Amino acid sequence: RMEKIYIHIAYQTPSIMQIFSILVLLLPSISAFVPSNIARSPTSVALFSAATIAEAKADLKTNPKTFFMDVRELSEWAEGHFAGAAPYPLSRLTSGKWMNPKDGVFSAGSFPIDNATGVAILPKKRIYIHSQKGGRAKQAGDLFITMGYKNIVVFEETFEELAAAGISEVVVGEMRPGQAYVRDDAKF
Repeated sequence: RMEKIYIHIAYQTPSIMQIFSILVLLLPSISAFVPSNIARSPTSVALFSAATIAEAKADLKTNPKTFFMDVRELSEWAEGHFAGAAPYPLSRLTSGKWMNPKDGVFSAGSFPIDNATGVAILPKKRIYIHSQKGGRAKQAGDLFITMGYKNIVVFEETFEELAAAGISEVVVGEMRPGQAYVRDDAKF
């Protein structure tokens, strides 16, 4: 009987190494239950660049390495979009999972893909983002800042205000399935 008690007590007091091993195994599982809508970076707004529409228009026209994203849904994009803006619906950007290489934590979201190359847009590239009223553009900007992008410009102006300011020609039409968007710099 004494031997059974000793064994029972030995299993009740695990070593520091056993506790560490258990934690290492459980942490990825625990993080899967964290809601994906929690704001992870409350100061990310400060990282957005400020640019006037005229500055953005000039940058988009002269710098082919900038990206102009429309984060509205494809049905909205088909009703009218800027000729220089590529469709990146927020629902698509937030649907996947990505892993932060610094800490190994998985989070909701998908890296934006450069349609010309088929690979993720590099974090050092300047990305201009717009939506119908600015809310979804800010959500996309927050996501990109969390992913490590540092050169994000989110337009607070509505689609109509940007169109009135002449940031780019407005065109109508939808993309065909499998069609890759190719930017036409002549339409800026």
